[in-house]
Order: sequence, then C-alpha cells, then structure tokens
Amino acid sequence: MKRTVFFLWMSVGLLAGCLPALGQNPAPAIVPAPTPAPVDSTRQVRSAADTIPAFNGPTIRIGNSELTAEGDSLVRAADTVLVTRGQQDRMHKIIPKQATIRSLILPGLGQAYNRQYYKIPFIYAGFGVMGYLFVRYRGLAKQAEDGYRLLLYGDESSGTAQKVEEVVIGTQIVRSSQTAKAYYDLFRRYRDLNTLLSVVLWGVNAVEANVAAHLKTFDLSDDISMRLEPAVIPMPGTGLVPGVRVALTFK
Repeated sequence: MKRTVFFLWMSVGLLAGCLPALGQNPAPAIVPAPTPAPVDSTRQVRSAADTIPAFNGPTIRIGNSELTAEGDSLVRAADTVLVTRGQQDRMHKIIPKQATIRSLILPGLGQAYNRQYYKIPFIYAGFGVMGYLFVRYRGLAKQAEDGYRLLLYGDESSGTAQKVEEVVIGTQIVRSSQTAKAYYDLFRRYRDLNTLLSVVLWGVNAVEANVAAHLKTFDLSDDISMRLEPAVIPMPGTGLVPGVRVALTFK
C-alpha cells in the first residue's frame, strides 16, 4: 500500500513539473528555407547567346549583311556585297557537253565558253591556211585540166581545132598531155586533202574544247587521297601470295 501511494505521488510531481513546459512553443529541429518572392513569368531574362543589338532605326549592319526591322522581329535583307570579275569567273560553271556542242556549231565558240580566248586565233589561223591551200590547188587543178584538153584536142575557141604545142600550168611549161594529166591528178589530190584536213581541224577543235572543259572541272582538292592496303594476289603456279594494293579515293 505504501509503495502504491509513493508511485502516485511521484507521478503527480512529474506531471506538475511538465505542465509549465507544455504551455511554451518549442523551437523546431530544422529551420525551413525562406519562401522565394513571386516572379512575373511574362518577363524573361534575355539569353546571353543572343548578340543582336537592339535598335530603333530602319536597318542595322552585321558583317556583310543587313538586318531590317519588320514588326517586332529582325529579317535578313538581301546581301549587297559586290562580286569581283575574278570571283565571277570562278563561279562560272563549265559543262563539257555544252563546250563540245558549241564548238561543233561554230569553231572557237567552245573555247570562248571555257574562257580560253587565246586559242581562238590559232583555230582560225588553221582554217585560214586550209582555205588558202584549197583555193590555190583548185585553181592549179583547173589549169592542168584546161591544159590537158588543149594538148589533147587543140584550141577549139575559134571554131576550128588548132593544135597547141605547150601550155603553162602554174609556173611550169608542159608540152605533153600525159604530163598535164599527172599535174591535174596531183593538184586534185592536194585540193581534196585540204578539204579533209579542214574537217579534221573542225573535229579537233570540238575535242579540244571538251578536254579543256573536263580539265577545268577536274577536282584537285585534298579530297583526292592515296592509301596502301594489304591484299592477297593470286599468282599462277604458286597460288595466293600476300601483297600490297594501292587505293586511290576520289570524292
């Protein structure tokens, strides 16, 4: 009985000592972070990567381009950089087929298309020589033909055939119809040969324009490379033999 009373007394004492502490606000163990201030979402901080300056004028120049204001945005205007004659020549796209067709239509036109004007005088000089020789040998062949007829049949211009002892062919005096016939065949062959050479020169002119156009468009950049690769080479009588292969890469 005494023990029960003692425990009750101790319980009441402890309860009385804790009542004043329950009336106070205890300090929290973890202090919360302060609540951030509200931010207006309509105001955005401008990106650091955006380096276009703000302006109020009609245009602004950045590098070689001009920017114009259109509403609230910037629109790139047409590039006003002038291109030099050398840059125009480098931008000239050469098509070998076009150069060949132009040369077949008119000699020298393909060379002009390739911008190789210095070749045109040589082409027409060749045609001039061929034309001169053609006219000359055609005239000599006509003289030899007339001389052959005069020596063989005589002069019939007066109505009666008069015998002719000699004729002049070029700078040569001919007294035989057989000799006149030989001169005629010789000069005729030279005349026909110049006609054939003129046709050949026309074809060479077209081929040259095509080759020059291909050389102008040939890729000489660093993309062309060569490398060595191991390979197995079949050899007759010995079978497969290890070797080295050279590989050229054209890009």
